[in-house]
Amino acid sequence: MLYYNILVTAILFVLMLICFWNLWILRPRKYPRAANNELPFVSVLVPARNEEHNIENILASLLNQDYPHYEVIVLNDSSEDATGSIISRLKQRHPELVVLQGKSLPKGWTGKCYACDQLYRAARGEFILFTDADTIHRSNSLRDSVAIVMNRKADMVTLFPAMTMKSFAEKLIMPLLWFTVMLLLPFYFVDKKGFVKFSIGIGPFMLFRRTAYEVIGGHSAVKSAIVEDVWLARKIKEHGMQLVVADGREILSVRMYRSLKEIWNGFSKNIFAGFEFSSFALFSVNIMYFLLFFLPFLLFFIQLSCGLSFNFLLILLLAQVLILYACRAAISARFRLGIISTILHPLGALSVPVIAVNSWRWIAGGKGARWKGRTYLPDGEEK
Repeated sequence: MLYYNILVTAILFVLMLICFWNLWILRPRKYPRAANNELPFVSVLVPARNEEHNIENILASLLNQDYPHYEVIVLNDSSEDATGSIISRLKQRHPELVVLQGKSLPKGWTGKCYACDQLYRAARGEFILFTDADTIHRSNSLRDSVAIVMNRKADMVTLFPAMTMKSFAEKLIMPLLWFTVMLLLPFYFVDKKGFVKFSIGIGPFMLFRRTAYEVIGGHSAVKSAIVEDVWLARKIKEHGMQLVVADGREILSVRMYRSLKEIWNGFSKNIFAGFEFSSFALFSVNIMYFLLFFLPFLLFFIQLSCGLSFNFLLILLLAQVLILYACRAAISARFRLGIISTILHPLGALSVPVIAVNSWRWIAGGKGARWKGRTYLPDGEEK
């Protein structure tokens, strides 16, 4: 037990260094803005399926950009709620808004990938921005993100948005997304060409040079992918192009899920797919997740409850707990994620492997994961 905890403490210390290194790499930066006549034409593309709760907010924010040359195209992907009528009403007030009606989903495509492919084919921009319908953009969104592309010579820019969380389940679980990425993905290698495995795409905001998007084959190259954002980022690096990840909290916000049920269903759709449907990879990583991010708290409180004397083992367990809380506090402070998830870290950390196992159970078992009226099957297709 002692040697095991020495190893765990050492691993957590290294992960803490990665976390703080990542936070430094992602520090907010100001980039020079180009003159209006030097700015490229941007196509802003919004796939929307059953998004009645936010579609008006996102489109209003996109139609109010401080940017001279752009278009906004929204695709209603066979929505079963009021999304279509809300878009039609907005179109009457904003004739410049381009509205597409989604076509029937072909075999071999996931719904979002096919929606994005249709949007791309209607786009005229030199730059193409794919943004999710659950986001809200500040008026500086296009100007500042294009400045990142131009100053860092990027072929693809993806941003960490500000996260809006209202329900208890959101405040408990959603910050674990940022925690997991900050500790397990060294961002030093993300910005470097090559290092394909060190890639990340953040679906709410993915801005491409059109030429780069076409070189990698666009969404048709990842047409069956459920976590298409990550695979598109990998395609950029596979082709030797420049991927840039940046802090986008002052550019846009997102509310990914609105309840425990949505979190459960949404992550159950994504997690197993993120491991390329490998049961071995999923269980290996989730055992590690449990051992590193939850078990130290359990062992620490067991030691305390047993009334054992202050010894080296207790010191190691305390160090593990403090390292995890230090990382959580730093990430929460940087990304304004609130304090609830930090304080209740053990409960949140335990929820991640539980949802991951459910993702495996649904998809590997052949049942598929349900999301927005579609079933995601083990081969990545939908029905």
